[in-house]
Order: sequence, then C-alpha cells, then structure tokens
Amino acid sequence: MSRARAMVVALVSIVSGGVVIALMGFGLASAAPHEAPQNAKYLGMTTVTEGGKSVSLKHVALTIGTFPDSMFGVHGAGGGTHPDWVSYSSDNLVVPAHSLVTMTIHQYDSGGSLNNPFFANVFGTVDGTATIDGKVVTKVDPSAIGHTFTLRGIPQNATPLFVSVPLPENFATDTPLTIGEGQYPKPVVVTFSFVTGSKGVYNWNCEFPCGGSRIGQFGEAMSTYGYMSGTLTVK
Repeated sequence: MSRARAMVVALVSIVSGGVVIALMGFGLASAAPHEAPQNAKYLGMTTVTEGGKSVSLKHVALTIGTFPDSMFGVHGAGGGTHPDWVSYSSDNLVVPAHSLVTMTIHQYDSGGSLNNPFFANVFGTVDGTATIDGKVVTKVDPSAIGHTFTLRGIPQNATPLFVSVPLPENFATDTPLTIGEGQYPKPVVVTFSFVTGSKGVYNWNCEFPCGGSRIGQFGEAMSTYGYMSGTLTVK
C-alpha cells in the first residue's frame, strides 16, 4: 500500500506538470454537479496495510456505468438535451474520508485507440491493479479502450489523489439489455479500490477522445458535467 501511495504522489506531480496534456481544464473545477449525490454504500470495516502497519478503515462501494448514449434514464425522458452523447451514469459521487473505496464500473460502450497510451495503465489503486471481467490487470490494450475513469485533485485541494483506470472497449454481440430507454450489450465489468485521505473535492473525467469534433474530440460530452466528467466529494 505504501508503494501505491508513493506512486500516487509522483503521478500527481507529473500530471500537474503538464506531461499529460489531455487532462482537461474546461472550467470543471468551478462548475457544480447537477445530479443528486450518489452516496457510497457502507460495507463495514476492513484492515489494510499502510507503511508496514495495519490500519482499520471504513469500506464503501460505488457502482456506475458508461454508456454510448444518454438513453438510460439519468438525463430524463428521451435522453434529455443530448440523447446521442456518451455518458457516465452519475456525475456526483460522495465517499467518506479515510476509507477504502471499491468501485465497479459497467462499461457498455465501444471504443478505439487512445491519443495517449499513458491512460492504458492502471494508476493509484490498491496494489496498482484493477479486475476486468474477473481478470486482474495492471494495463490494457491502448488500441481497444472504451473510456477511462481518471480522478485527480483540483488546485484548491492540497490532498494528493490520482486514480486512473482504463475501461476496455466492449465487443459483446449478445442480445441487447434494455436499460431505461436504451439497449446495450452485456457490460465489461471493471472493479478497483483506492484509499481516500482527508475531506476534499476531486474532479474525474474520461481521457479517451469520445467527445465532439471540436478540440480533437475532447469537447461536448467530455467537457460537460453529467456526461463524461464529474466530481468525487470526500467528506
């Protein structure tokens, strides 16, 4: 765990230095999420090892999804203002401070190649791994990415936290599942855990170029809360 935390601090420095140009400003830090908060589910207490010592932490869980459109219900009847925009299922996630957070992401979307293969790697999670459809991985094929879940601090937050997990492209050809007003293939299931520190607000977004034509596919859905970006509030 201590190795993972050291990597997180180092990566925050790298990212803030501008090495990864795709980490978008777009005014996200000052915008307010518009959806009702999705509070993490409390699972009980758990023990993790940090700095060679056993630490007891709250264990909580969040489950969200990535979709090829906005027809699954969160945006309203008919998909809302932009029914054809790709979207996460929530933009306003809330977890407790000093806790172990286990996230499960159901990935329903197709994909392609990353602009920056940096984001094909798993960073900032417990043991530096994620589980994809039951297989433990540290990276995935950068040419077959659906989305990423990339979480980092904002300038006003002094507590370092950087988590980035690639979500593989969904190649499923099964009979579509009906969710809300949309139909989607069987999801790729991605699970990972990370540890929160003190309270603060963090931004997260997708780093696969899945937005509109402006700004090299990093506009529209990718720069708009409620679609491919949001906040994680630690409190």
